[in-house]
Amino acid sequence: MANVSIREAVKIYQVSRPTLTKELKTGKVSGVQDGKGQWQIDPAELARVYQTRTDSAKTSGQDEPDHFTNKNTHLTGEVDILKARLAEAEQRAAVAEALSEERGKHIEDLRRMLPAPQEAQRPGWRWPWKR
Repeated sequence: MANVSIREAVKIYQVSRPTLTKELKTGKVSGVQDGKGQWQIDPAELARVYQTRTDSAKTSGQDEPDHFTNKNTHLTGEVDILKARLAEAEQRAAVAEALSEERGKHIEDLRRMLPAPQEAQRPGWRWPWKR
C-alpha cells in the first residue's frame, strides 16, 4: 500500500490531525515530508501506533473517538457507586425534611397549650419622701 497523507490517515485511523502532526514532528510516528512540506506516512507505521476507525464511526460522520462516550469508560463502576450514594443521600434528606416538618407541628401544638404570657407587674415604686 502506498504512503498516505495526514488527511487520509485521520480518516482511516483514530487520531486527530493536530495530534498526528505533533507526533510526526516529535518523532513518535515516522513519516517523510515532500518538497511541498506535506507529510507522507507509511500505513504500517500508523497501524503500529493507532487503531483503525470502526465502520460505524465512518458512516455516522463522527470524528471523535469512542473513548469520549460514557459507554466505554473505565469509571462505570465508580459512577454507579456515586449514583447509589446520591440516591441514599436524597432519601435521607427526604426523611429529615419529614421529621423536621413533624417536629415543627409538634412545637406549634405545644405553644397553643401554654397559657398566654402575662405582662410582668412592676412593684409599686414609691419615692421615699412620698407617703
